[in-house]
Amino acid sequence: MQILEFIKIYWVQIMSVIGILGAMYKFERAMIEATKCSLRNDILEIYDRCKDEKKITKWQLESMTFSYKQYKALKGNSFIDLLWQKVQTFEVTD
Repeated sequence: MQILEFIKIYWVQIMSVIGILGAMYKFERAMIEATKCSLRNDILEIYDRCKDEKKITKWQLESMTFSYKQYKALKGNSFIDLLWQKVQTFEVTD
């Protein structure tokens, strides 16, 4: 009975908190997806620049490595894994 009384008294505040938490969750999911998209585009851009000559500079490789690790930490899909494996066979130049 006390729980019902508590809900009766504070229902507006309870619904406000639930609404705010729901909005924060949606925003967080959108930010994660946007970040994954940006990282995927960075990796793809570096790959496209290097694929013809099969040569990659150490700075491009470092940038791609960082982006790849972050992408996988955000649970990105395996599309990037294939590109990552191909880049590992490229000649590293200065």
